[in-house]
Amino acid sequence: MAWLPYLAAGLLLGCLASAPLPGWWAWAAGASGTALALARRWPRAAPWCALAAAAAIGSALARPPPAPFPESRLLAVDGVVASVRWQGTTQGFVLDDARGADGAAYGRLFVRAPALPAVRAGDAVSARGVWSREARGDRLQAVELSVTPRERGPRGFAWRALEGLNAHHELAAALLLGRGDPPEREDFRVAGLAHVLAVSGMHLAIAAGLGWWLLLSLGVGWGWRLAALGALVTGYTWLTHANPATLRACAMVLALAAYAALGREPTRLGAVSLAALALLAWDPGMARDIGFQLSLAAVAGILTLGLDLRRLAARALDLEPWPLDRPSWRVLLWCARSLRDGACVGIAAVLATAPLVAWHFGTVAPWSWLSSLLAGIPATLALWLGLPLLLLAGCWPAGPWEGLYRAVDTALAALAECASWSAAVLPQQAVAPPSPWLLLAWPLLFLPLADARDLARRALAGALLLLAW
Repeated sequence: MAWLPYLAAGLLLGCLASAPLPGWWAWAAGASGTALALARRWPRAAPWCALAAAAAIGSALARPPPAPFPESRLLAVDGVVASVRWQGTTQGFVLDDARGADGAAYGRLFVRAPALPAVRAGDAVSARGVWSREARGDRLQAVELSVTPRERGPRGFAWRALEGLNAHHELAAALLLGRGDPPEREDFRVAGLAHVLAVSGMHLAIAAGLGWWLLLSLGVGWGWRLAALGALVTGYTWLTHANPATLRACAMVLALAAYAALGREPTRLGAVSLAALALLAWDPGMARDIGFQLSLAAVAGILTLGLDLRRLAARALDLEPWPLDRPSWRVLLWCARSLRDGACVGIAAVLATAPLVAWHFGTVAPWSWLSSLLAGIPATLALWLGLPLLLLAGCWPAGPWEGLYRAVDTALAALAECASWSAAVLPQQAVAPPSPWLLLAWPLLFLPLADARDLARRALAGALLLLAW
């Protein structure tokens, strides 16, 4: 449906509102009626009216931002340790998906607790203490702590499998399971590669690609292959604790599978728009999640500007093999195509997310597309080898997996080296946050590209926006 991107964008903007639009139901009804009336005579104007109607509805669903400094109170929470900041005479760690005894959700919660019992990433924790809200987020000064080791949890098989890795087992936990605080994290942050350690749609897409190839190699039929792919991405989302970015990617893959099962050809933004609509309707507060915003912007940029750049680059630099080419030449052409397409995708993702990164963090990483291109190869190898390792070594710890462990260690070492080199040579730059009008004008750069002349005009528009910034 061509209107889906407009509906998703409107709902997202509405959910960002701090309070419902006065008379939102009247605005929604009027805009919807106008959209239907204009659908035949002015088809280009009708979707914008649908966007306004969705924004009015989204404002009614919006959750107001929390009060900045409410009074402290006693609180008992349960959650899973996302990362450990320090351990010594006391310990500080971050709980993910923290929930109070009354079922209230606290999201990510920083906990300062006694040194014992010591916690690790992935442990399930019950904590009691004094809760407060500070400028940097919610905090809990715990006086009682109960820990369930991660090996005894439902994902214990994966944690047991990671114990066989050597120097980079913490990096593997962050990359594969989305838990932990590896010592290389600062290099990834400075290089603009933090998204590699934050399990998101990129990781799920790599895992789905591996699963699809394996199913195709085994000769699994079309229908069963779609069902197995849906089960695989759902299982991987569960394994990584279903963070918002992975949920969005999972919903998008399931939407694509539904399109394929029904024999429908989705529009460029159809699947991601349907996924965003479903997730925002389920949890409107997700609109304020920075990871959700960044992943959604990156995917939208890749599916618009990225695909157009790839098409124009393929037209200018044809790297398709000929029927009589040798296998070695075909492999070389495949590597060249991968680099060309990866550069197009990386540039589109960087351009799509740059204003949001600058708005939230005051930095930009203009060369992160190149860093991502370099780090993408070892990251893909680590995921393709590491995910089967979690299953095999987790279910059969005494199996012959020494060679697989060494291969995963090598890929992780190469990934850490890429992050270290990028942090030293291609670091992020501090910038002033963009103005709100620039944020609203930025998506115009991602309208469809028809030819090289259109690309030149869009580049000029981008240069003017950057100059204004």
